[in-house]
Amino acid sequence: MLSWSRPDPLTRDLIHLINARRHDHGDTEAAIDTLQAFIEQGREQDLLTVLAALDEEMAEWMFDLVAEASCSVIMDSSSDEKGSYAVMAALELPLQANLGQPLRLKIDPMVTAELLHRHLQIPAGAVVRVEPRLLTDATLEGLTLQMLNEHLANIADSQRTPAIASRLYPPVENTAFLFFELIGMPDPGLPDSLEEPERRALLEGLVEQCAELALAPDTLEVPVYASYALFDAQNAVRLHRLADETAAVWRDLDPMVRARTIVHLHTQCGNGVYMPVWTDLFDPELPEDHGPVWTSPDVWVFTADLPIEWPGEMLTNRLLAEGCTRFENHIVETPDN
Repeated sequence: MLSWSRPDPLTRDLIHLINARRHDHGDTEAAIDTLQAFIEQGREQDLLTVLAALDEEMAEWMFDLVAEASCSVIMDSSSDEKGSYAVMAALELPLQANLGQPLRLKIDPMVTAELLHRHLQIPAGAVVRVEPRLLTDATLEGLTLQMLNEHLANIADSQRTPAIASRLYPPVENTAFLFFELIGMPDPGLPDSLEEPERRALLEGLVEQCAELALAPDTLEVPVYASYALFDAQNAVRLHRLADETAAVWRDLDPMVRARTIVHLHTQCGNGVYMPVWTDLFDPELPEDHGPVWTSPDVWVFTADLPIEWPGEMLTNRLLAEGCTRFENHIVETPDN
C-alpha cells in the first residue's frame, strides 16, 4: 500500500499562494515571505521543481518573485514608520577580448558607489555598498540564492561581511557583473531607466578603474536583481559545459563514424521560463530502432525573456567552432499544463 505524508507547512503555504494567484486574489507580500522562507532554508531546488511544472504565466510570475525574494529584505525599524529595504542589484558589463591572467577585475568601492548614486539617480537617503571586485559568470555559477540572501541580510544588519565570492574564475563569456547593495531604499524596486549620457558616463567611470572592461555603452542596461545575474551566469556555464562534453564525445568517435554522425540539440519548450536542454549523437547508418549512440544529461536553463531558439543557437555556434557541421535543432513541444 502506498504511503502518503502530509506536506510540511511551508510547502502548504506555497501551494496556497499559487492557487490564490490562479484565482486572482494573491497577496504579493505574503508570497515574498513564503519564498524567502524557502530560500533561507536552502530549498531553492524545491522552488525550481515547482517552477518547471507551472504554466507560462504562473512560471513568469513566480520567477520574478523568487528573484525579488532572494535579493530584497525589509530592514528593522525602531519607529512605527514604514520600514525601508536593502536590495542587492547587479549590472552586466562588457569585458575586453583576450584577457590576461591572472584576472584583476578590481574597482574602487567608494568611487563606484558615487558613480552609481549619480548616474542611476538613487534616492539621496539610500546608501550604496559596492562589492570590491567584478564577478565572472564562472564565479557566480557556484553561488546559490540562499548565499545571496544571507549576504544581503548580514549587510542590512550592519554586520562585517566578507566578499560574496572569495575566488575569481576565468569567464566563460566576455561579461562581468558589478554587484552592489542599496541600503535604506523606500521600496524593493530598482532604477528602471538609464539614459544614453548616463550610460556612457557610468561605463567610462568604470573603465577608468578597470582596464579589463570594454567601452561599449550600448551594451549597458538598467540594473537588475543580483539573482538574475546568477541565473544568466548559470545558463552560460551550463550550456558551455554541455557543448564541451558533446564536442569531446564527438571527437572521440572513430573518424569514419564521426564524419557521418549528426548532433541533435534538443530544447524542451515547457513553460518558456525554466526548461531542460540536452544533446545526443545519432549515426544514420545504424538501424532506426537503435537510438542515439550517446545522450547527454539534461541541463536546466532559465529562458524567461529569451527566444525559445536561444539555447540551440548558442550550442550550434560552439559546435561549429569545434569543427562539427552536422547537427539538427529540435524544439520538443510539451502539452499545456
